[in-house]
Amino acid sequence: MRDADASDGDLAARALAGEDRAFTLLMRRTKEPLYRFARRHIGDEDLAYDMVQQAFVAAWRSLRKYDPAYPFETWMRTIVRNKCRDEQRKARVRRWISLSPVSSSGAEWDAPQDTADPERVTVDRDQLKRAKTAISALPDGLKTPLILTAFEGLTMAEAAKELGLTEKAVENRLYRARKRLTAALIRRN
Repeated sequence: MRDADASDGDLAARALAGEDRAFTLLMRRTKEPLYRFARRHIGDEDLAYDMVQQAFVAAWRSLRKYDPAYPFETWMRTIVRNKCRDEQRKARVRRWISLSPVSSSGAEWDAPQDTADPERVTVDRDQLKRAKTAISALPDGLKTPLILTAFEGLTMAEAAKELGLTEKAVENRLYRARKRLTAALIRRN
């Protein structure tokens, strides 16, 4: 069997047996979607990269806990989400201690590149920045279901399974997240 065709469970078992290349393949398979998830969760490109790296280190250390019945990416997304939560808690503590705001700026999310109308591009980028900031400011219980469904393409059933919730709970949280986002974006206009 070629490495590219190996299942996540097979690669994890090989990694546990000491084959470093197998874990590297798992990382390659999942790093981009995990990075996108972290970037949307935490709102900062560089910090998101750090969160994914920290998650891979943590995964390597606890690979024995991985259940091969589930996709490796699902397990990793939980670890990345926890790393992001930890970082956000640390940022709140730093902000409280220093009494100065911690920058939440990061690179733009795929802003339109219409060079014919520079003013429109600027407005679009500002709106995207406000939306990114508003999403990053959501409580984790609302932010994570929104990111999983709206940006990662999971169905409500898949998100519910990953989060250990019912579909109705995910639906409710999505409703509340959208309501808060709408209110936050209207206030800023």
